[in-house]
Amino acid sequence: MVRTLFSRLPLKMAGMALLALVYSLPLALIADVAGDRSRLLDRVREDITASWGGAQVLVGPLLLIPHDSARGKDEAVLLPNVLNVEASLTPQVRYYGMFEAVVYTVDATLRGQFRLQPGTAGVPSGLRWQQLKLRLSAGDLRGIRLETVTVDGQPLSFEPSTRSENTIDADIGAIDPARLAAGVPFEIRLRLNGSESIGFVPAGNQTDIKLTAPWPGPGFYGRFRPVEQRIGDKDFEAHWQVSILSRGFGAMATSADGSREKLLQRLGDSAFGVNLVQPVTPYRGVDRMLKYGLLIIGCTFALYLAFEIAGRTIIHPIQYALSGAAMALFPLLLLAVGEHLGFAPAYAAASALIVIQTSLYTWRATLRPVFAALFGAAIAALFAYLYVLLQAESLSLLGGSLALFVILSALMYATRNIGRRESA
Repeated sequence: MVRTLFSRLPLKMAGMALLALVYSLPLALIADVAGDRSRLLDRVREDITASWGGAQVLVGPLLLIPHDSARGKDEAVLLPNVLNVEASLTPQVRYYGMFEAVVYTVDATLRGQFRLQPGTAGVPSGLRWQQLKLRLSAGDLRGIRLETVTVDGQPLSFEPSTRSENTIDADIGAIDPARLAAGVPFEIRLRLNGSESIGFVPAGNQTDIKLTAPWPGPGFYGRFRPVEQRIGDKDFEAHWQVSILSRGFGAMATSADGSREKLLQRLGDSAFGVNLVQPVTPYRGVDRMLKYGLLIIGCTFALYLAFEIAGRTIIHPIQYALSGAAMALFPLLLLAVGEHLGFAPAYAAASALIVIQTSLYTWRATLRPVFAALFGAAIAALFAYLYVLLQAESLSLLGGSLALFVILSALMYATRNIGRRESA
C-alpha cells in the first residue's frame, strides 16, 4: 500500500513534504542541545575571566575640581584638552577542559594635557584650585598595575575611589589657574588584564588612540571607526582620531546643575574599540547550519525524485526516509566532533562521512553507480556551498535564496516532460 501511494508523483511529493516536517523535530532537538552547550561555554568563559578581568573600557583621565556653588559643596569635572593613547595588546587563549576563552594584557601609555582658558564659555564660578583629583576608571580594575603616573612632572599615587566602583583617584593638590591656562601635562603608564574586548572613550578635546595586537580577527565597535587600520593574517593595527566637534559634547560640567552626570553618561555612551572575535564556535556554526537543515533534506529528496523520473527506477519510501535521517544527523555529528576538533575540521569530517554513507546507500538502493556518483557529487557540492555561506555571514541570505532558486529550476527542468509522457 505504501509502495502504491508513493509510486504516484503527487502523492510521493506529499509524502516527501510530510517527511521533511517530521525531520523538523530532531532538528529542533539538536538546536536545543547546541543551545545548552553554548550556554555551558558562556558559563565556563565567565569563570575563566572572573579570575583574570572582564571586558575593559578605559575612561579618563579626568580632572576633578571642587566647586562652591549656591547649594553648597559640589564638584566639577574637566576633560583633557589633548589625549594620546598608545596601547599594545597581548592576547592569550585559556582552556578549561575542551572549552576556551580569550583573555589579554594591554600595556597602555596615556599622555596629554589639561587646559582651561580664563573666560571660557560654560566654566562655572566658584571653582577652588586646591584639593584637585585625577580620576581614571575602567570596566574591571582587578588586574591593573600602574607603572608611572605624573601630572605636571610630579609623581602621583592612585587609590580606590570611595564613590565609584572600578574607579581610582589620585590627589593632585593645588594647581595655579594660570598654569592650567598654559596647559598641565600628564602621563600614565599602566598594564591591565581584560577579556573579549578593549574600549576607549574620546575624553580629549582632541583624542588620538593607536592600538596594536597579534590577533587576526578584530571586530571594531562603537560610534567611531578607525581612520586608519591594517589587518594582517596574524595581527592588526588601528588608529582613531576624535575631535570635540565629532564627539558632540563639551569638556566641563558640574554637579551643581546635574550637567556632570550627563557629561559622564555621554562619555561612557561614546565608547569605541575592538572585540577580539574568536573563530566560529561549533555552537554558533551548528545553530546557523540548522537553518539550512530542511534545505539539505529537501535536496536529498529532490535528487532521489530526479533519479526516479530520469532513470525510470523506483526508490522505496524507507530509502527516502533513511537518507533524510542521515542528513538530519549531520548537525549533531558536526556538534559532537566540533567540540574537540574545531568547526572547520569537524565540518569537513562530518560532511565527508555523510556523503560517503548516503552515496553508498544510494548505490545499493538504485543499483546504478552513476546515480550514486551524481548523488555524492551533488551533496558534496551543497555542503561546500553551505560552508562558504557560513563563513560569509553577510551573504547568507543571498546565497540561500540563490540555492533554492537553482534547486527549483533543476526540478522544473527534470519534470518538464511529465505531462507529455503520461498523455503519450
